[in-house]
Amino acid sequence: MSSSYTEAALVNDASAHRIAVKRVTLDCDVEMPTPVLNSALLARIRQLNLDYLELLVAERDSIDGSTQLQHLPPSNRAALGALSPRALRALAAMPFSLYSLGFEDENFWNSVSEGATSSESALAVQRYARVGDASAQCSFCELALLHAWHVAAKDTMAARMVYAMPYATARQLVNTPLWQIRCIAGSYGELMMPRWPTNPAFWPDLIRFAASNDTRRLHTTRLLGTQLIAAELEVACEISRQCPRIAPSLASPRLRARKLQLAPRVSVGKKPSVHEHDSK
Repeated sequence: MSSSYTEAALVNDASAHRIAVKRVTLDCDVEMPTPVLNSALLARIRQLNLDYLELLVAERDSIDGSTQLQHLPPSNRAALGALSPRALRALAAMPFSLYSLGFEDENFWNSVSEGATSSESALAVQRYARVGDASAQCSFCELALLHAWHVAAKDTMAARMVYAMPYATARQLVNTPLWQIRCIAGSYGELMMPRWPTNPAFWPDLIRFAASNDTRRLHTTRLLGTQLIAAELEVACEISRQCPRIAPSLASPRLRARKLQLAPRVSVGKKPSVHEHDSK
């Protein structure tokens, strides 16, 4: 082998090595985009979902009456109570909350924001006085609302994906004083309820596929939830509110189910159920 051939081969090898090193360096310099729903956020949502589901199950045996379970049909209540711990964990593993805090209702949150502004002059002893009742549901609602505030403050896109929270509502929520957040949670018993309780497929499919450990169909139901969130956001945006052909048809099932009223928590035994209202 001639010396010129050897020198040429060494030069080519060195060039190839430099190119390879350069490519590795470039790959290292490129930052991978951070997912909107990171693993830590998903873990917290799943834990909150699981806690909420366990509270729903506990309501079946409660002598105080149900505040959350009343929104689900009786057949779903019984099926939910029969789920194993494994099935409950599978049901809770959604990338969005299984409870609703009504964020898609901009009128409600406008009223809440105005109330927060008008109460800012209250004394500290009044602001931090106990509100609501001592129920586990009330405590969970307060914690869930504080978590929603944290998500909205950190990433409005994540708040949209997890809570169907429009941008305008996210800004109002973030600007609400923290002490007022807990007052909202304790004062409005109708604030929290199961997500999409009147949808004919969501909860029945979710419970059935979790019970049978059908992961493929459970994933399909998860996609249905994502589509319902997109529909709620579409209704909440300005362009949808200006189109009566679209907005009422999408909003009516959710709004019929929740029946949010700006009133203190009342006894469930003295109030007709949502399904009684809908049947009229």
